Amino acid sequence: MRVHDNKVGFSQRVGKLDREYACSKAVTKQHVDLILSKNQSTDGIRKDELQTVKQELKNEKILAQKVAYKNVCDNLTPKGKRCLELSSEKGASSWLTALPLENLGYSLNKQEFRNAIKIRYNWSIPEMPNYCACGSQNSIDHALSCKKGGYPILRHNAIRDVEAMLMKEAGCVDVRIEPGLLECETDNSMSPRTNIQPNARLDISARGIFGTYERTFCDVRVTHPNCPSNVFKPIDDIYKEHEAAKRKEYEERVRQTEKGSFVPLIMTTSGGMGPALNDMNKRLAQKICDKRGDQYSYVINHIRTRVRFALMRGILIAILGERGRSVSEKSKENELYNVNLNLIPQRNSYQPR
Repeated sequence: MRVHDNKVGFSQRVGKLDREYACSKAVTKQHVDLILSKNQSTDGIRKDELQTVKQELKNEKILAQKVAYKNVCDNLTPKGKRCLELSSEKGASSWLTALPLENLGYSLNKQEFRNAIKIRYNWSIPEMPNYCACGSQNSIDHALSCKKGGYPILRHNAIRDVEAMLMKEAGCVDVRIEPGLLECETDNSMSPRTNIQPNARLDISARGIFGTYERTFCDVRVTHPNCPSNVFKPIDDIYKEHEAAKRKEYEERVRQTEKGSFVPLIMTTSGGMGPALNDMNKRLAQKICDKRGDQYSYVINHIRTRVRFALMRGILIAILGERGRSVSEKSKENELYNVNLNLIPQRNSYQPR
């Protein structure tokens, strides 16, 4: 079986090499003709024709990749297709091509890297316990959905902090984490779904993202795309649903009371970003480019990589992290707490019979 697989792989590589050789011949045909005719001038090269050939070859390559992608998907299980679709999102694979820079937090140890690969393809992790402390059977999907242990808030806070840091790098002012909202008037006419609690807070606020003096409020949510409530939904619908829920809860209050703008920052545990978060990061990338003079493609890749690594660390901790003790273990622990530790009675408390 292994020999057969090697033969198939070799034939595919040979076919790819033949295609690349044909593309190289088509692109360099005019140069070869000049060399054969011993013409030392390149004025005879028709650049418009060369550009047309390059574009046609690029389109053919993209079409061949789509056909190969479809063939791979046809041989996968529904869960495998879901994992491949999640891994193909913009920014989800940026951690694989990043340099392991420790000062930026891009370095992973051997176990973290292997677990990250297994999470990416939904492979089983042998080190995981069979049952969670909540009593349910454990798995990658359950570990990334279970709230016991406080790991969802770690992921949430990681995204909140890195986005606030990026806003400061972009030159935004008055960047605050968890700012309180102004209290609503008693006779307000807001919709019933709007959060009008007096102690309501959002995750980030900053001035200068969209306007010089405009204050923008952001609220972060990290959801697992394979949890029971999301597993049968298309990925785009997951983003739309969570963004709509955040907007219904806070947008009207921010506009009427704070006179500012609201942006819901939605991410999935696979590294995908919602449309609003993508637009926010693009805006920050453009502001950083204007400030530092760097190339936009490098800056946006840097932003996606930083966000991805911040999220990944929270995910890796949740997979093998401690989630507390079971109910029976807690009852035994409480019995120990009730033991009187004063084993030697004091002299003044001794009462003779």
